[in-house]
Amino acid sequence: MKKTTAALLAAAMLLSLGGCGGQASGRSQTSEPHSQSESQPLSSPQPSETPSSSEVSSSSAAEPQPNQQNVDYYMSKANEVTVTDTHVTFTDDSGRGEISIEKNPKKAAVLYGSLACLWYEAGGTVQSAIGGKSAVSLYEEQIGHDITKDEGVVVVSESLSGSNWDVETILAEQPDLIVCSMGMKGFATISGPAEAANIPVIGINYDSVQDYLKWFKVFCHLNGKPELWDSVAGKTAQEIADIVSSVPKGQEAPRAVILVISSNTLKAYTGASQPGVILKELGGVNLADEDSIQTASSIEISMEDLYALAPDMIFLSEFGETTLATLEELYGNDPVWKSLDAVKEKKVYALERPLFHNKANRNYGKAYRVMAQLLYPDGKFE
Repeated sequence: MKKTTAALLAAAMLLSLGGCGGQASGRSQTSEPHSQSESQPLSSPQPSETPSSSEVSSSSAAEPQPNQQNVDYYMSKANEVTVTDTHVTFTDDSGRGEISIEKNPKKAAVLYGSLACLWYEAGGTVQSAIGGKSAVSLYEEQIGHDITKDEGVVVVSESLSGSNWDVETILAEQPDLIVCSMGMKGFATISGPAEAANIPVIGINYDSVQDYLKWFKVFCHLNGKPELWDSVAGKTAQEIADIVSSVPKGQEAPRAVILVISSNTLKAYTGASQPGVILKELGGVNLADEDSIQTASSIEISMEDLYALAPDMIFLSEFGETTLATLEELYGNDPVWKSLDAVKEKKVYALERPLFHNKANRNYGKAYRVMAQLLYPDGKFE
């Protein structure tokens, strides 16, 4: 993305011009790569994709209606998972192709906080877990208690980063299944030694409802809890499809930037991130994606970049102890920040950590509703 020079910025501010159509700069910062489906749910800010009433009435009775198409879209990855009496067969995100895992593992090592939370949501328990402050906070928020204090649970590392893991400590617990993230070097660290020990490993990325429903289905059936899948999946897909279908029609798509502050570095989430996916599916324009289709979940961004992008709205994804007060403390006195229309019009909003930074899991419907209400304050998303 092209940077706006200081001279040009100063001239633009003196002339009191609105934001120009430039694009944000910065080197891509990869957290976890994300692979999206080529299709998108039918949201009303994309009228060319949504059939008119006359088109609907003239279509065959068997043709799915827009809201059902959205439900099908969200269930598409889950529908690729095959379940038998003894095994669950699927593709993970490691690129190995289709794998088949025996049901009812006795000792599961789930080595990523969000995945451990999803494992519990799907009726399982973990025998080997990641500890540390951030993981414990996540367990308490999503599971309701610190699982590392549960009887029989062994903390095999205090770090999410696979590069810091002691492989011998993990394998010494003799798990019969290992679940880990493809990011943070987790899969790269553990997969080789585990497979040499004949321990199956599942490598996962997920940043969307499609991914959530897929892995929830895999986990429910591995844990012998198909009733959880039956009761939760369709309801979740339908709720989100209803929200997407309720986006107001015939109005200009909101133009937004989703900021996150990490180690005092300002970044913008792209469409390859969880909040970026939600923004896009609700018809918003993520200005961090204007240059090209991003494969990194975030990019570094400067005040000059923000001025050039001229967002209608700014979201801050809360992370750690970072809140809107942190953003104001760091940039509130910056003349460029104060000159942004979104700032002057008080259209700077916090995205709460449990719904947008963490994996929302069973609360995805709430996350979609929260962002939809921010994007379209006059809309109805009940």
